[in-house]
Amino acid sequence: MLTQWRTFFRNVAKMTSRSFTVIRWLPMLALGLVPTLAFAAPTLIEVHQAPALGPVLGARAIPGQVVVLRAQTGGRVQYVAGPAGTPVRGDEVVVALDTAGLLAQRAQAEAAYAAAQVAVDNGYSQYQVQLYNYGGANPWNPFAWFGQAFAAMMGNQQNPWANYLAALDNRRAAALQAQAQLQSAAYRIREIDAEIRNAYGVSPFYGVILQKDVNPGDVVQPGQSLLVLGGAGPAQVLVQVPTSMSAGLRLGEALEVASNGRSVDARVIQIAPQADAQTHTIAVKLALPPDTGIRAGDYVTVHLPAARSTSLGVAIPKSALLPGRSLPSVLVDVRGVTQLRVLRLGEPLGNGMVQVLSGLRPGEIVVND
Repeated sequence: MLTQWRTFFRNVAKMTSRSFTVIRWLPMLALGLVPTLAFAAPTLIEVHQAPALGPVLGARAIPGQVVVLRAQTGGRVQYVAGPAGTPVRGDEVVVALDTAGLLAQRAQAEAAYAAAQVAVDNGYSQYQVQLYNYGGANPWNPFAWFGQAFAAMMGNQQNPWANYLAALDNRRAAALQAQAQLQSAAYRIREIDAEIRNAYGVSPFYGVILQKDVNPGDVVQPGQSLLVLGGAGPAQVLVQVPTSMSAGLRLGEALEVASNGRSVDARVIQIAPQADAQTHTIAVKLALPPDTGIRAGDYVTVHLPAARSTSLGVAIPKSALLPGRSLPSVLVDVRGVTQLRVLRLGEPLGNGMVQVLSGLRPGEIVVND
């Protein structure tokens, strides 16, 4: 026991800059003259193999919902809710085009509808008159008989019943034509109303304006981008994974996402069915949990799962590292004698562990605390 204490104090004397002070106190400790000075026995731990680490890829956080508002009709921009970063509410009008021309067209269509309605009323009225007015000879008027007989003698063979039916069909056709014009005017009004609604861009959710592509006074064409809106819910992570690293990815799998010194687990919600032909990468989306502090546009890193046969270095607790040294170092116990080792560290592993790439081997004993 005395030999072990001597070895321990000899190593302490080598590691401290006040070695002469420590050696000067050794005789007093041996004589028991300093009873209040006590030393805690160090903790020895065995070095184990580090778990497998996969590649780390850079990515960016994106809004959970993104909507691009495009012009459905041409016109001049009359209103924009604000610049990028402006919060918007659901069903709020965020961009509007000038509708003066459409309103004039609607007034014209309403006038055409009113005229068609009058034509319909008149057409059915004329049809009713013709329907109940046969126009044939009065059986109680002998002069009408004489007139029809005289017309037959002169070679006029017109049939009054045929004339009646022809006139009735003409009245009915005029009424139906007026009815068709009325329906056409009604559909034209509905078409103009749809164009007026398309002149207003409405936010489908509560969120924020991510990008403003137009200003009031700009003339836009159908299909032109006006605004880009992002939802206010939890952000997502979009990472481009090389095809050589995407074989082990699965939907619902949790991957570690780090940003600003903080790590969270994000769930894989979408894997692109095919790779990009130019970059040879596959787009993967991850869903972040709420209240992570990661905002849309932030740079993040994604830790991909490693192959089962891959393992890099060993792992030790962070508490085993000697404080106050320019290079990471630990004390290694070699048959009761401690030796100083300088290490090359890797990535933090969680649970207070850190990866060691070089300087230690599995099975060695290090001094902890």
